[in-house]
Amino acid sequence: MPTFAYQGTTRQGSLRRGEVEAADRSAACLALRQREVFVTRLRETSVVRAARRPFPALTQARVSPKELVVFTWQLEAMIKAGVPLSRSLEMLAAQTSSSAFRAVVRAVTQRVEDGSSLAGALREHPAVFTPWYAGMVEAGEEGGRLGDTFRRLAEQTDTMWRLRQQVRLALVYPLFVSMVAALVFWALLVWVIPMFGAMFAEWDTGLPWPTALVLAASQSLREHWVAVLAGVAGLGLGMRWWAATPSGRRLAERALLRVPALGTLWRNVAVVNVTRTLGSLLGSGVPMLRSLELAQRVAGVRAVERALAEAAASVREGQPLADPLARSGAFPELVSDMVAVGETTGSLDEALGKIADLYAREVDRDLAALTALLEPLIIVALGLGIGFLVVAMYLPIFMMGAVAG
Repeated sequence: MPTFAYQGTTRQGSLRRGEVEAADRSAACLALRQREVFVTRLRETSVVRAARRPFPALTQARVSPKELVVFTWQLEAMIKAGVPLSRSLEMLAAQTSSSAFRAVVRAVTQRVEDGSSLAGALREHPAVFTPWYAGMVEAGEEGGRLGDTFRRLAEQTDTMWRLRQQVRLALVYPLFVSMVAALVFWALLVWVIPMFGAMFAEWDTGLPWPTALVLAASQSLREHWVAVLAGVAGLGLGMRWWAATPSGRRLAERALLRVPALGTLWRNVAVVNVTRTLGSLLGSGVPMLRSLELAQRVAGVRAVERALAEAAASVREGQPLADPLARSGAFPELVSDMVAVGETTGSLDEALGKIADLYAREVDRDLAALTALLEPLIIVALGLGIGFLVVAMYLPIFMMGAVAG
């Protein structure tokens, strides 16, 4: 569908600029009149934009969350200082260290200078600026509170990035120990166990079953190590593909949510992301239904996404938000209770922010509990595995000593 860049005024006389999608110019004018915007300038941008865009491949460019956080904070400071938007973007593009992000910011600057709204320019790069990011910017532009909007964006982007880093760092140690353990077992089976195999080659009687099992595993691994590696890699890729399918993701999610500690952590992270995003969107002036739609994209848990979709349908019918959240079962009861209080007092965005802060502290406790649980489990598993190998190799020697005695 064509996109039209427009410029017009509202009934109050304020200037409006932006973009609208419509079948033709008449449909675009009609859509703008329904928004009570009186058009003074309208032009189609879809074809022109594609022809003269200097960075056609940048819609798929990716940047680190840290770069986005720094960019948002700096842009908020420049807007608050009264620096024009296009000039602010030019200055940030010049001082950005990442070449990919620099090209994206320059493309956004060009679109803004061509008359596009900032939100419309950001939407052309969804891999860098998420839909909720662009939605909040659009609300800030319409409400004339772009500086406050970027402050909210910077705070939330920073908080979400730190939360992800916290979860990743908590899981790095168990994963590292598991990888080292796998390498240790590989080295033992490939280089150490064959020495015992040569010792037991002339064994007259049958070997104990643990010894025979370890020797057979060692020989198979040495002879077919390429096939073993290919099988492990294929299994990993197959599991990843299966988890990406709707049915696989659904089953994997149900299984993970039932895992003690890990399931609770995952659900609480989703609650933090959803409530903080929803509170920021509502506080920036984004309508409720649009906020619920954007909040679904940061949940990361399909059960929470479905709950938000059902909540949007209920809100569209005139019901309060707390009721469908309570019925869904995807959110803790405390969330729906605090949402109900926020709706009653008219401070829903503040209530959602308090919920996010509360469950962020829950995530901290969940991470500590998960780490405390995983470390001894890994140590016990590693000890049992190495102990089994040691016993399997020395068991024939003990039996030989018993017979000789």
